[in-house]
Amino acid sequence: MAIDAAAGGGGEKKQRVDGQGDPSESVGADAIPADPISALPDELRQRILTHLPLKDAVRTGPVARGWRDLWRCRWAHRGSVELHLRSRDAPRIELDALECEPRPRRRLDRFSLVVDTCKLKSSELRRFIEYAAECRVEDLHVEVRKTTAAEKLNFHLPLASPLLARLSLRRISISNMYYKGAQPFHALEVILLHSVSIAQVTFYRMMELCPNLLTLDLRGCDCEHLFFWGRAMDWPAKLRSVTVAECDGTIKLDLVRVRSLRSFRYSCGFLDIPFSLAGDAVLSDLYIRFLYSSVTVSRRAQEFNKGLPNDLSALTVLTICNNALLVASSSYDDGGTAQLPKLSNLHGLRELHLLMLKMEYANLADIYLFLKTCKCHSLERLFVQLPGFVYKSMESSLDVVPEEPPEDGLDNLAMVKVMNFNWCWAEVQLVSFLLRKAKSLQKLLVVSPNVTPPDVPGVQDEDLLFLKEALANGKIMLSESDDAATQPYHSEVFIESSCQSPVGLEPYG
Repeated sequence: MAIDAAAGGGGEKKQRVDGQGDPSESVGADAIPADPISALPDELRQRILTHLPLKDAVRTGPVARGWRDLWRCRWAHRGSVELHLRSRDAPRIELDALECEPRPRRRLDRFSLVVDTCKLKSSELRRFIEYAAECRVEDLHVEVRKTTAAEKLNFHLPLASPLLARLSLRRISISNMYYKGAQPFHALEVILLHSVSIAQVTFYRMMELCPNLLTLDLRGCDCEHLFFWGRAMDWPAKLRSVTVAECDGTIKLDLVRVRSLRSFRYSCGFLDIPFSLAGDAVLSDLYIRFLYSSVTVSRRAQEFNKGLPNDLSALTVLTICNNALLVASSSYDDGGTAQLPKLSNLHGLRELHLLMLKMEYANLADIYLFLKTCKCHSLERLFVQLPGFVYKSMESSLDVVPEEPPEDGLDNLAMVKVMNFNWCWAEVQLVSFLLRKAKSLQKLLVVSPNVTPPDVPGVQDEDLLFLKEALANGKIMLSESDDAATQPYHSEVFIESSCQSPVGLEPYG
């Protein structure tokens, strides 16, 4: 929108005509003169703003004083349409109402369609999407909750939606019917696909149509045919964040050419090479969770190390599963000779989140080895998520941890939160170790179903007594409920599901 800032120029003084600010303020010769558009009534200027994308509407403020903060109350503008189709007649009723609106359509910030009926037809779904495209929607969300509807409905990318910046799809298939004439989505920066069925050729074409994509989030999708077979992927050049979580299939994710990557989150099965990241990528946060495979530890360590960027000194947040701890703490060259892993350079790490599927002495040893190897001297926040169940252990009270705890490296640790604490031997030893070694510790939060320290057989009296004293003097804050105000950076749905009882472990009771 062009604004004639030179209108009404000259050196004469003028009273402000936009009606905003101090009414006694006059504009001198060195001030920005009022422009004709700012002289329009507020209602008309607000209506003009409804035809601009939200970002551009906000940017009108610095251009002219008369537009400052006007975008906050855009004229009679329904910036968001949220539709929840529950009955068999709902699609027809809602479509009739939408299609009665006059053209040209008013621009929408967000259009959300939640389908809770199996009676929605594919043609009706397409009309909803076409309406959103006509409104130049910026944020588009489509979710199907009925299984029978999800099996028959296909989402078609709109042919013309120039302002679309965020696309979120859940439990729906993506069709390739409309790709032939589709124009690039230059504004599209975020794609979220949850439990979505999509063919490889369709997915590749989607990436080609999104040259400015910044965030790709895949959860619960069938990814085997997307990444494991076929030609190499041409990723968007500006891609900064990739999440692949709880997806089906054996995934081999090749991101070697994505040098712009800053955030990577992976929670799936483990191949010899589960993922390959660009060697010169500069990650700021990393989430890793995978299942053991049949290959040897040295082989896993070698391939895992190869897949990481060369320099991880800029990493500030790391979430890692216990299945990856031992692999991350050791590495071997092609000849089988031990060498320092890439995760040994974590000098910039501020937050560490340990996802423990099991917590026995061997797992405690892995934690000790990781802390000694990976040198997290700047670590300030530590989260330990223990198993959400109590399992029968084969260990005896005479067992010892096969790894000495680190002597230093926790000088800056100020906050520790331990979740699902069940007063088991290894858990008590871990908390005792943190209390003794973290000299700057300000807060140690323990979330436990049992807020009264029990007499646990096998726990050393010295450690248990130390914890009871810390509870008495307030060094440990024990609670049955989790504190929503203190959550890890990667506190998302798939993290919550990652510490449930795994197959092969028998819970008590």
